Amino acid sequence: MFDFFEKVAKGIGFKLIDNFSDKVEEWIKGIFENCQNASSGDYAQNASSGYNAQNASSGDYAQNASSGYGAQNASSGDNAQNASSGYNAKNASSGDYAKNASSGYNAKNASSGDYAKNASSGDYAQNASSGYNAQNASSGDYAQNASSGDYAQNASSGYGAQNASSGDYAKNVISGKNSICFDCGYKGTIKAVKGTWIALAEYKRDNNDKMIPVFAKTAQIGNKEYTDVRKRVLKSNAEYILWNKEFCEVVEIDGIKSIILSEKKRDNIKIIKAVDIRDIYKQDKDQIEAMYIATEGKISAHGYTVREAIDDLTYKKLDNVDSEEIIAEIKRTGKVTRSQYRALTGACSFGTNKFCEEHNIQDLEEIEISELRKILISDYGAERFWNLIDNN
Repeated sequence: MFDFFEKVAKGIGFKLIDNFSDKVEEWIKGIFENCQNASSGDYAQNASSGYNAQNASSGDYAQNASSGYGAQNASSGDNAQNASSGYNAKNASSGDYAKNASSGYNAKNASSGDYAKNASSGDYAQNASSGYNAQNASSGDYAQNASSGDYAQNASSGYGAQNASSGDYAKNVISGKNSICFDCGYKGTIKAVKGTWIALAEYKRDNNDKMIPVFAKTAQIGNKEYTDVRKRVLKSNAEYILWNKEFCEVVEIDGIKSIILSEKKRDNIKIIKAVDIRDIYKQDKDQIEAMYIATEGKISAHGYTVREAIDDLTYKKLDNVDSEEIIAEIKRTGKVTRSQYRALTGACSFGTNKFCEEHNIQDLEEIEISELRKILISDYGAERFWNLIDNN
């Protein structure tokens, strides 16, 4: 089933499933063994403009920079930054929050830390990351991006690029022509331009309640031989996921990712029938409930019925909320109600209820502000809510 995946993975020099992290770590260690201009202190800075320079640092917050050809930068400290503008440069970091950047041809960027960022603008560059929430980006032709960590983001704009991901929830974006992208991870998505070959995998729960791969499928964007679940030719710059052995278009509205089942217009309001992407692999398919999204201009709302979605859309359009009075009440009681949160942020009841379900907040009208701060981080309206609470 994964012959296609394995063939492409070998072509870009990585075995994504089994020992990707080991290869990155081994490469990092090899660079350290031959390094020059080294520092082990925290906040250290290494810089070199000579050819074939080597910079290495094991301290936190270190910065390595080189403009010479053939340079090698390596860091194992957290929050390190590696930058090189020379050809054939190699940047490696095993610390969290690291940033690797190279503008030279044939550059190689590798990071095993979480939240790492690898960027390359040179042709034939290679970006590799095994950490969670990592970001790989390349603008050069024939670049190769690979990630094995969950929630990774791979992006390439160069001609003939190859992107591969084995981590769960990865997002791949391809804007260069004649490229190829495959994602064999759980709930991975791909957005690409016409002509790009894509491949995705589908999962299901086994008898031990573990997610296992059960199906893989390839297609070419814009080719009439390949269609989505709605029998439409796969579109450029549309995000797709594999579900029920079909490519399904994914939209993200108000922070909720959903699969579009159908859409229609009612006066100035667009009604989208969809399935929440968080629900698609439930063991009992009868538990997968369709929802509706009502959108008008830049305003949108979710609901389990068309009426509920439209009612919430109307609620969001009302701009008569006394936010200062609500904030004062929250600070006085130290608690937040669902209606208060919705009034301050414009969040619909569907999204608010989903948040409560995910965090096991059941049958509660209010929650302690201190407890909410621990779990309300990147959800819809979170940034606006905390700015209002903390700055008033």
